[in-house]
Amino acid sequence: MIKKTLFPILLSLSCISHQVSSAEMQNAATIDKLKKEINEKDFQNAWNTAQRLKDEYLGETSFDFLYGVAALANNQAEYAVFAFERVTTNQPNWLDAQYLLAKANYQIANYQGAIDTSQQLLNNPKASVKLKESANSLLNLSQSKLNKQSFHLSQRVSLNVGHDSNINAGTTEDNIFIPLTGATFPLNNDSKKNSDNYAALTYRASGSKKFSQVSQINFSGKGTTHNFQNESQYNRMFADLNFQYQHTFGFGRLSVGLKFTPLWLDDDLYRTKTMLTTNFEKQLSPKWLITAGVDIGQTKNKNSKSLNTDNVSTNLAAHYFLNNLKHSFALSYADEKSDENIYRYNSQKITTVSYSNLWLINNAWLASSMVGFQQKKYQDLHPFFLEQRDDEMWLASINLQYTQSKRWSYNLNINAQDKDSNLSLFSYQRSDISLTANMNF
Repeated sequence: MIKKTLFPILLSLSCISHQVSSAEMQNAATIDKLKKEINEKDFQNAWNTAQRLKDEYLGETSFDFLYGVAALANNQAEYAVFAFERVTTNQPNWLDAQYLLAKANYQIANYQGAIDTSQQLLNNPKASVKLKESANSLLNLSQSKLNKQSFHLSQRVSLNVGHDSNINAGTTEDNIFIPLTGATFPLNNDSKKNSDNYAALTYRASGSKKFSQVSQINFSGKGTTHNFQNESQYNRMFADLNFQYQHTFGFGRLSVGLKFTPLWLDDDLYRTKTMLTTNFEKQLSPKWLITAGVDIGQTKNKNSKSLNTDNVSTNLAAHYFLNNLKHSFALSYADEKSDENIYRYNSQKITTVSYSNLWLINNAWLASSMVGFQQKKYQDLHPFFLEQRDDEMWLASINLQYTQSKRWSYNLNINAQDKDSNLSLFSYQRSDISLTANMNF
């Protein structure tokens, strides 16, 4: 789309020599090579050439115009904006440069800037009919985008049915030895592995409110009711509310926010988790993106003070984009400390490493998978087992999504966990397979 809009503008390249004196360019042959590559629509090589010449010629009006055209044709609109701003400052009557400045502002979502420049062209009696038509079309597009830009909201309702092989994360052991008493006790059903079918209904909403081209508030919410076919005592409801203020700087994008996650078990509030979040992301190149975050907060358990913790976590991830594939490598560390020393045996340090990928097969099919390893180290002796607990767990998941329309999509989800603990009561295996129908509105 960008390149198509550039084709009429290429005609103006033949007129560059009339915009400035021939003395402005000392290396005419090199600049002619850049002009020739653009005229032949060899935009990738044109951008490479422009990059090599920028240290020597950036700031000279004719080169800035060529540089801006090459940048815009290679989806480097930020560079194009600065180039065309210099051109229009030095040559305010260069109307093609004004139009391309408006186009570049549109590409970086500076819709107000695109509107202002397009309006100037429409009011300029020297602008050609064709250029005014292009400017008017861009003006209408920019105005439409600006109207939608200030507030965005999307919603989804999902119905999920599946089978959970271990709904209570129970052990396969029938008896357990308690060192504190020196006796072996039979385990009740609540501690033993139990499987069941389930159905879940989820409502999701997410949106944003933009304040400027570089700042906005993002918000999201999710509420789920999860019900089992036979074991209703494990029915649960949970919510996830997230608010973030996001600002884009020259060095990257920074966001700070608040996350609130309550959990209800069998209709009673069981636990709340509140976190202050800080996240950073930076695009290193068109193929590499890095993200990092720090969260600080608390977990409050209504029924047992021993499970209350103060939490600090950090995460770092690298994302690599290749054609229709996204690869993600993540590392996270969490320190959850009991807020009372008497319960320090529940304090834990958690390290997780994972690899995930996302594959856009075609416009209808999307596949994703994840494999991870998690290690939990508890910080004091368990009061019954008289050992310091250490857990290791492998996690894996596969998801396949089919999008029927903008409103309807369907998912197949498979999840697996294999947890090994030095205290056998806490070792288990678990798998979950489900089908989901989603309605977007």
